[in-house]
Amino acid sequence: MRRSLPAAVTTAAVALLLAGCTDADAPARADVPPSPGPAASRQPALAVPRAAEVLLPETSGTGSAQLPRFTPPGKAYTVYADCSGTGSVTLVDRSADGGRHPVHCDGATTVGVVHTPREPQHLAVQVTEGPATWRLTVVSGAQDQ
Repeated sequence: MRRSLPAAVTTAAVALLLAGCTDADAPARADVPPSPGPAASRQPALAVPRAAEVLLPETSGTGSAQLPRFTPPGKAYTVYADCSGTGSVTLVDRSADGGRHPVHCDGATTVGVVHTPREPQHLAVQVTEGPATWRLTVVSGAQDQ
C-alpha cells in the first residue's frame, strides 16, 4: 500500500499541473467578456466641426497604409490628423501630380485644406524614421480651423 500512495500523489500532481497549463491555453468563453486592456483606453476623437460631412471616417495605424478612396462633392476637402512617437508621418497624394504633406507628431492636430477637382482621391500614410501611431479623418469642404 505504501508503494501505491506515492504513485497516486504523483499522478494527482501531474493531473493538476496539466489542468493548470491547458486552462491558460483554452479559448475564451463567449459568455465571459474579455478584460479591458490597453486598447480599451482610446484617445478622444479628432475635433472636427459637428456639421461637417465625413468623407473618410477616423482611421488609425502604426505603420504605412493606403487609405480608402473617397470623392469630395466640392472642390476642397479638409484633413485632420495627429500622431505620436519618434517616427515621421507623411500624408501622400498617390495621384500623378500628388504631393507630400507632413503630419507633426508634437501633440497638436494638423489641419490641412486640399483644393482639388471633383475626382476620386487616393491618399496614403507613410511612416519613416522610427515608430509612430497616427490617426486622421477627412471631411468635405474647406473647414474653419
